[in-house]
Amino acid sequence: MPQVRNRKLIFELSAREKARKFAGLVSAVVDKAKSMNQPIIYKNDLCIKRNMFIHQYPDGRTELIEQDIDTSVERIIQVLHG
Repeated sequence: MPQVRNRKLIFELSAREKARKFAGLVSAVVDKAKSMNQPIIYKNDLCIKRNMFIHQYPDGRTELIEQDIDTSVERIIQVLHG
């Protein structure tokens, strides 16, 4: 007899269910990054090149960085919040 699954697949969830599920996951990832003193990394309008990112650290410091495509070395372009 086939097993009955009690969880919906992601494409079966409503928009509200997806939002609730992902909010919890994102919150857990952010908390883990903070506990490891790692930045949250994202892009915004300041990131005008493919290799530019925003690094937001747990202490509030926020930097616009550029990452070398060949070596992955990061260079701070601008400190947005110190």
